[in-house]
Amino acid sequence: MKKKKILALMMAVSMAGSLAACGGGDSSKGTSKGGASEGSTEDGMVELTYMHKLNGTEKYVGDDDINNNVWTRCYQDDLGIKLNYTIAAAGDDYTQKLTMAIASNELPDLMDLPPEEFSELANAGMLADITDSYEKDASDLLKQTIEVDGGIQLASAKVDGKLYGLPQLSAADGTCDLLWIRTDWLENLGLKAPTTMDELIEVAKAFRYNDPDGNGQDDTWGIGFQKAIVSEDGASPGSYEGFFAAYGAYAKAWVKGDDGKITYSGINNGIKDALTQLNQMYEDGLIDPEFGVKDTVKLGEDISAGKVGMFYGLEGMPWGACKSNIENNPEAEWQCYPIVSATDEPAKPITYVRISRYYAANAKCEHPEALVKIANVFQDKINSLDSTEETLNTFGVDPETGINFAEYAAFGMDPAIQKCNTYYKEIKDTLEGNSKIEDIHPEAARYYNVIKTYIDGGMDKASNSLGWNYYKFIGPEGSWNTIINDYKANDKLVQSAFFGAPTPTMSTNLVSMDKLQSETFVNIIMGTQKPETFDDFVKQWKEMGGDTITDEVNEWYEKTLADVAE
Repeated sequence: MKKKKILALMMAVSMAGSLAACGGGDSSKGTSKGGASEGSTEDGMVELTYMHKLNGTEKYVGDDDINNNVWTRCYQDDLGIKLNYTIAAAGDDYTQKLTMAIASNELPDLMDLPPEEFSELANAGMLADITDSYEKDASDLLKQTIEVDGGIQLASAKVDGKLYGLPQLSAADGTCDLLWIRTDWLENLGLKAPTTMDELIEVAKAFRYNDPDGNGQDDTWGIGFQKAIVSEDGASPGSYEGFFAAYGAYAKAWVKGDDGKITYSGINNGIKDALTQLNQMYEDGLIDPEFGVKDTVKLGEDISAGKVGMFYGLEGMPWGACKSNIENNPEAEWQCYPIVSATDEPAKPITYVRISRYYAANAKCEHPEALVKIANVFQDKINSLDSTEETLNTFGVDPETGINFAEYAAFGMDPAIQKCNTYYKEIKDTLEGNSKIEDIHPEAARYYNVIKTYIDGGMDKASNSLGWNYYKFIGPEGSWNTIINDYKANDKLVQSAFFGAPTPTMSTNLVSMDKLQSETFVNIIMGTQKPETFDDFVKQWKEMGGDTITDEVNEWYEKTLADVAE
């Protein structure tokens, strides 16, 4: 099926080109150049073309641009490789250019590929086998970074045992929900942080009706949610997964059972119980009636404005809406807590592996090993313990201009799990006098200096919101270390078992199935459907292809991960 899709795209573009030629059209116009076109310069430099997905926020110094910057010059000086970014775009623009490059069979030498396109090209024989290059050319640090999870994500880049790319790593542990609460509101109302679902509901009622901010107005909600109820891509703030986990279920996860079989948790009866409770909270006025049309940005604005004092969200909230809130109101204070359970069993948050892209080489590329060698450079400059502050300023974030040079590096992979845990320990030891700042990683030292200044300044949020940000993220009260490491230590994390490219039936049916699921869930919460209609949804989900998808997911798991996941 995947080979047929690739061939269909190629034929469509070929026909379009023929028609254009017959009509006298000019097919040479475009904003980017495609096609593998490697060669050598007079001085022996290897030239390679590269298709790179931008963030859209890149900034440059002086006359630098995407083809001439600190990273491209480094590749030339250190590796003898001149990298030409023939396609460099962000968002939908990148997707369109990628589709045309695939369809016209004009792929560059090296490329960033979304999971589905990577799988299609690898199975169609259009990507280079880099198995030997990875074993021979990958540095120890690159291997440590990529294989930090035991090789699970790397295994997803293999077809029939051969490696066709490098995954852009996902820090799965960082995708679990935490419960974020305005502690100043708790103090104002004489309440404690909830440890059960019943206590959470009581806090939500107090936040809604007892004027927690003391302004004498009816302008606060009990708990914040947003419209993306069926999502595995980090809909935060206002996630539902932490709430569903209280009932032993998850909206979008594929969970491996004790029998070894993987099933879709979105049809678990625990979801029905959770939706029933959410409907009661909605009827009680604890949830904003406009939640069904608000995205995370709009909910973030409510949090920033002081209208919401409790929600489920990820560990990075001190960087976002919570930080904006304390900047607007320095009297506000936020703290994260473990999610609560609605049963006698402990609540276990779900985590997702979210591989956004794979780095790959064209099967026609004469130097596919360049992919691995270039990937080594990012590790050496950014993630090595031998990196200096000068190196980080040069290749990472410039402290004077705020420009993040790493945004336009090729094949940048960050060991987020290792970094957070290592930096937290180094910062903690240095704050406690058990280590010296010159002995810790330069990037950790950056965090330490800001946190130490914040502490020494009396923890004044009004004058140092960045210090509060770092303190709450990776300092003594850091979200990652106070909660997530506790989740891990007590075996409370559940990882969704499936993270591959969409299965054949997913590719054709999943959009409609997700739409049905989302509408059913929202309607039950708002009371336009009875909770009993959840059973009808489950039946319809299966009829729309759910059983077939379940078989495909289990087949993928056995073929891809069975050995490395044990």
